Amino acid sequence: MGQLVGFVFASADMVLEIGPGGRVGFATGAVHRLLGRTAETLAGHLWQELLADGDVDLVDAALADLRPGERRGPFTVKLAGGGQAVNLSLFQMPQRPGCTAAALSLCAPAVNGLAVDETGLANREDFEAAAAVMLREAERSGAALRVDLLEFGGLAEALEAMAAPDAEAARRKLAGTLRAASYGGLPAAALGDERFAVLRDGQRDDAALLDRVRAYAGPVVQVSSGELTLDVDAPGESLRAIRYALDRCIDEGPQAAARSFEAALRQTVTESERFKEMLRAGRFELVYQPVVALTSREVRHYEALTRFEGGGGPAATIQLAEELGLVLEFDMTVVRTVAAVLAEARADISVAANISAYSLQSSGFVEDLLAVTEAAPSLRPRLHLELTESHKIADLARANTLIQKLRRGGHLVCLDDFGAGAASMDYLREIEVDVVKFDGRFVQSLAARPRDAVILNRLASLCRELGMTTVAEMVETEDAARRLCELGVDYGQGWLFGKPVARLPGVERPLGPVAVRRKGAVESWG
Repeated sequence: MGQLVGFVFASADMVLEIGPGGRVGFATGAVHRLLGRTAETLAGHLWQELLADGDVDLVDAALADLRPGERRGPFTVKLAGGGQAVNLSLFQMPQRPGCTAAALSLCAPAVNGLAVDETGLANREDFEAAAAVMLREAERSGAALRVDLLEFGGLAEALEAMAAPDAEAARRKLAGTLRAASYGGLPAAALGDERFAVLRDGQRDDAALLDRVRAYAGPVVQVSSGELTLDVDAPGESLRAIRYALDRCIDEGPQAAARSFEAALRQTVTESERFKEMLRAGRFELVYQPVVALTSREVRHYEALTRFEGGGGPAATIQLAEELGLVLEFDMTVVRTVAAVLAEARADISVAANISAYSLQSSGFVEDLLAVTEAAPSLRPRLHLELTESHKIADLARANTLIQKLRRGGHLVCLDDFGAGAASMDYLREIEVDVVKFDGRFVQSLAARPRDAVILNRLASLCRELGMTTVAEMVETEDAARRLCELGVDYGQGWLFGKPVARLPGVERPLGPVAVRRKGAVESWG
């Protein structure tokens, strides 16, 4: 019965019994499917031979800490050879001293594309991305998560005193130890030579962790730590507070970061509720600015710009909404409002609505957007979409697939603010759009920076060859309009052609924001 306990505790596809000396004593289940060999051929082999090299230190660390009757995992690891991802759980069998049941279940990696360095540690940005994914999973499962910030004083000096191969091995063991202590075996983040961040869900045992580190780094190492308890019911707010705490940890250490985390989380929750209430109450408005042909000065279309209470611009508020994962509902509200305005406007008027790259990449957003005009598809050619660049597009190929779905549906798509922030030449290589809008800083620097004029001329020519029209924003003088025309830019937008107005021509009344609940939206939006 002891040999089958793995199936009981993990509903596994395959289970191993790891005996004294780390050798496989027994295997059963879908062994051939996972490993391409029979169960009988595993007996007597070291368990390390079954896993990818990058995961051996993780499992080694977890096995070293197991006590009789204790369960660890699941960890997401890869098998040797083809690199198949599996969930691995370990159980120290009290009735069989020295024997551990290892249960393996097929899975897709929980976090795709998480890069690690040669020792197995993630950088700060990838750790944040992984934390965002795991927070969403924890929100569904109800798991209690936290981030442990750790500082191993004396570690850098100890590694520096070692021979290079020994120091490299110690760093790998450190990464494996931290992964073994983390939620789902995720890599820890390196925040410096001696500071690390680990996503966890169990009881913290700093003493045991320190003992492991001292075993391969030496007795001089000391640990100090701070704990960030996350609110899985508010993943966006928790993630924003994590970013703040990581900054503090890098600058001041884990204890200072932990002291400030709770206040940062409270402030972020308050900001989140304020934004939600603003959206519920419609406490913002849309204004419309013309985009005109630089040669004829005829209006091509209007851009819908957001103005919040107090007359402030949208940049900081939109960034907050993106960080908190709240921008989807905002973008959908803007699109629905623009569609309602177009239904009342003259048939020759078109309006561009801004959508965040964050929203575009979110599951179901494109389908929800197309559903806005499902009953009146004739509005789609008049409802242009400007893809803002404040949130970097991680998967350009997937983004292009979504953009083409919008274009096939009848919408014109514009890449906004090209030349600033995340938008780069890779976007032109990978994404097909109808319009490219150049960042206003190009226009403002035309006189002072001749190089910018050359760059703008080449970009305008490139876009024309790729079948895309071009727009320059922040055009405020006749001289700027003339220069842009000479450089080959097609359209201009700015105060020279008209300031934003509350109503489109022919629309008798201003229309306030049309609120919308997306499919699957959480009830807290109310």
